[in-house]
Amino acid sequence: MHAFIGLGNPGVRYAGTRHNAGFDVIDTWLQRLDLELAPVSDRFHGTVATIAGLPVALVKPLTFMNRSGHAVREAVGHYELGVDRIVVVCDDVNLPFGTLRLRAKGSHGGHRGLESIIEALGTEAFARQRIGIDVPRDADTLIDYVLEAFSEEEATDLPIVLDRACDQLELFVRNGWGEAASRDNGPSFED
Repeated sequence: MHAFIGLGNPGVRYAGTRHNAGFDVIDTWLQRLDLELAPVSDRFHGTVATIAGLPVALVKPLTFMNRSGHAVREAVGHYELGVDRIVVVCDDVNLPFGTLRLRAKGSHGGHRGLESIIEALGTEAFARQRIGIDVPRDADTLIDYVLEAFSEEEATDLPIVLDRACDQLELFVRNGWGEAASRDNGPSFED
């Protein structure tokens, strides 16, 4: 079994913000499959949907971004997964908007959600799909930038990005890591 864990902040206040790109990917995948997330137990700080006929769980932690590791550790324990069986989906300010990067492991790169997961699991050896949200230009702080809504232009292109991210993860489920990781990761927008 694999768990695909989209990172974000729960609540209406954070919906549509750059930092919720991981949530947005999971939500897009759920819409494609006509599924809904549900809690699995009182002891699990997240919501989950399983894909019928496939050993896959889609997870959205209900902890805030900086405490994502708590919910991820619970998901790993609940499903009895090794860290090689999780894929964390998150935003990345170091990538141009719309760029996807699927990696088998790596550092947190300053991302507080990934940092929390690395601390909770005691390893960097878990896969992650990073969604480029671009480098902040005029925001006062990085925190302000990631907690802002996407620009109008970005919001127009965001559905394309989310579909490409889901395509890459579905390819991972169907054909394995190698083919999914070698898929074109650059931005691709229609004119």
